[in-house]
Amino acid sequence: MSDIQLYSYPTSPYGQKVGCYLKYKQLDYRFVGVSPLSSEQIKFTGQRQVPVLQIGDEWKKESSELGIWLDQLFPERPIMPNDEARAQKIRGVDDWISQSLIPAMFRGAVEWQNAFNSIANGWRLARTVNIVTPLPFYVRLIWPFAVKRAPFIVRMVEQLDLNETMSDMMFRLEQEFVDHLNGQDYLGGESELSLADLSAFPIIANAYMTGMRSNHFLIDRPEIRAWAQRVARQLPANPLLVPDSFIKRSLV
Repeated sequence: MSDIQLYSYPTSPYGQKVGCYLKYKQLDYRFVGVSPLSSEQIKFTGQRQVPVLQIGDEWKKESSELGIWLDQLFPERPIMPNDEARAQKIRGVDDWISQSLIPAMFRGAVEWQNAFNSIANGWRLARTVNIVTPLPFYVRLIWPFAVKRAPFIVRMVEQLDLNETMSDMMFRLEQEFVDHLNGQDYLGGESELSLADLSAFPIIANAYMTGMRSNHFLIDRPEIRAWAQRVARQLPANPLLVPDSFIKRSLV
C-alpha cells in the first residue's frame, strides 16, 4: 500500500470527512496535524487550505474530490456508486452538506446562543488542536473569540440566509436531511453507505461524541439518530480526527 498522509486540523469538518473516507475504507494512514498559526506542515503545497491528502509522491485537496480519488486508487469498499445517475445524486447531497450543513454548524460558532457554552466549547476545541500542534496559552485562551471572528468562518456564515432565525434554520435542516434519506437507510435514498453519508456523519456526530455543550438538534431527531447509528457501526469506535481521550459518548 502507498504511504498515505492526511494533513488537517483535527477540528476541521472537511478534514473529518476525509478521515471517515479513509477509516471506512480501512486504509492505514498517518494524520498530520496542521498548525493554524503557521500551516508549516503543508508548506510544500504552496497554500494554507486543509485538508491535504498525500499518497506516495502525489497530493490533492478538496475534501469530496479526495473521496473520489480514494475510490479510484483503492476500489475495495467503494463509496461512490458505479451508476452515473446515482453518483450524481450522491454528489448533489454532498453539495448540500458543503453549502448548507457545514456553514450552518459554523453559524453556531459565530452567533452564540449561550455564551457560557460557546466559550466552554471553544476552549475544548483549542485543547484538541493543542494536543496535535501545541498552541501558546494565550491563543488557547482567546480561541472561542478568535473563531467567532475568523474570516473563513465568517465568510461561510455570510453565505446563509441570516434573516432566517437559528431555530428555523435548525428545523429546516432536520427536514432536509430526512428528505435526503427518502425513507431509505442512507442519504440519497440509497440502501448502501456512500460518500454522502461519510461526509455528513462527522459533521453531525462530532459535537455529540466529544461532549460539546450544545443543542444536538440533528442527532436528536429519531430518523437521523437511526441513520447515524447505522453509519457508526461501519466505522471504528473513534471515527473522528481527535485523540481517543476526547470521545465522551458513543452512538452504538
